[in-house]
Amino acid sequence: MSNPNYSEDYDDEHRLPLSPPGTRKESRPRSIFSQYLSHQIFYGPVMKRAEDLFNAGPVQSASDALERLRTIQQLHGSLDAMTSTLLADTVEQIGVGFVDNLAELRASNPDDVREAERSAEFYRVDPSSDQTINANFVAEAAVALRETPQMVGKRMFYAKGLRHVCNDTLIALAAGEITVKAAHYIVKFSQDLAPEQIEIMEHLLLPLAKTASDDTVYQKARRQHDRMNPESAQERRNKSEAARKVTHWFDDASGMGTIQLTHRSDVIKSIMSTLRWTVGQDNDPKDERTLEQQMADVYADALINGWPGSDGSPLKPRLSITIPALEMLANPNKALADLEGVGPIPVGLALELAKDAPSFQRVLTDPWTGAVIDVERRKYTPTQGMKDLLRHRDVHCCFPGCRRPADVSEMDHIDDWAHGGETDRDNMHLLCKQHQMFKHALGWKIHARPDGTRSWLTPHGLHVIITPESVDVVENLDHINDHCPQRPEPPLIPQVQLNADTLRVLSYPEQPESNLNSA
Repeated sequence: MSNPNYSEDYDDEHRLPLSPPGTRKESRPRSIFSQYLSHQIFYGPVMKRAEDLFNAGPVQSASDALERLRTIQQLHGSLDAMTSTLLADTVEQIGVGFVDNLAELRASNPDDVREAERSAEFYRVDPSSDQTINANFVAEAAVALRETPQMVGKRMFYAKGLRHVCNDTLIALAAGEITVKAAHYIVKFSQDLAPEQIEIMEHLLLPLAKTASDDTVYQKARRQHDRMNPESAQERRNKSEAARKVTHWFDDASGMGTIQLTHRSDVIKSIMSTLRWTVGQDNDPKDERTLEQQMADVYADALINGWPGSDGSPLKPRLSITIPALEMLANPNKALADLEGVGPIPVGLALELAKDAPSFQRVLTDPWTGAVIDVERRKYTPTQGMKDLLRHRDVHCCFPGCRRPADVSEMDHIDDWAHGGETDRDNMHLLCKQHQMFKHALGWKIHARPDGTRSWLTPHGLHVIITPESVDVVENLDHINDHCPQRPEPPLIPQVQLNADTLRVLSYPEQPESNLNSA
């Protein structure tokens, strides 16, 4: 039995039987009565359950606590139904009203509209297309929900599925009768089915989902989907095989990461058999590694250095590691370094990675906030120096919610060069190509603030403040009064002895011992 937590996702709204944008009647109630009814369905249960929890008073017993947990679970379902409705309805209404809104903007801000249209032509994007409207709104919703655009994009898939395809499931979710996962599984396995087949699936699964576990709903929904799916098993396999990929993520504060290979089952089995056979050839009694550790090491060595007897890979990665020298000297046991594109790693691991580094680059950071404020320049071209500074200061794309690394982002003027913007560190930041298009063609605005942060304004008026990734301490940043950071009093500054080791790290000339003692 497969675990739904580890199932591979190929969810796509185009696989749902959605009517064309602009014709989805659920998102545009026709009468005051229907609007009122919709409001009661989605907001009424939330209000009632929140009031019940608030008025219940202190917990009296274990059974009382369990009943409240059940109420909270139902409240989660009602909130998810409300969120799905808001997402699906709003993006539909934006698409329907796009032409009228554009006409209003053209009348009030003709210059801005003309510039945005020129930018849209440059980026070869159609702002009126359903795909662009959806992506733009997902980015705005990500700001409101404080999630990544990828997570909100997934939410949007389920929102449209619930609102426009599985409406009975949405009503049951709003009432708190089924869980969020159960509702999402029904939408997930409605892909590639006809509306009448989805109606049968809801009829069979919703009574079960009101009492069964999420895993049971997952298995029943998947089985029902396979029975009704018009595609042959071979066609489904071919489609799945076309989605083979390698993914990775860094989710461990101890400097660990994960690579996941999605491929045919026979290929995966062959790889695992090869790893086990290779590990089985090692009969060293002094090797204390576990089987899992040995297999992981063989897998990594094979990809980086090649199998035994081969020349290995000609490609050597470029790793950028920031090691806080003063912090390391002050307390090496607690110091954390930063691996570009990953995040904090123990300083011991950083030193181990850096011991064979062919070159080093000094980075000057603010000792109070940790922000990168200058980068050593050993090249004549200032553009490279600026690029080095932004790579260490911003770390990744500075668009809200985007973490595309510096290597795939580009330098961008906050105030456009054509409008007098300077090419300096205050007016430059990193943006990936996609979000350059958002900024120049889709109505996103950005303002550089005196405290070093950036203020973004979404097309529909939502503000969000972005702090450079290299900043560790935001205590002294003044977002409200828009002032420069105020330095703390001297006693709050970590004391680091100015000894010979500190001077060597900072590349200061050596000084007599008497001068060091006086310092």
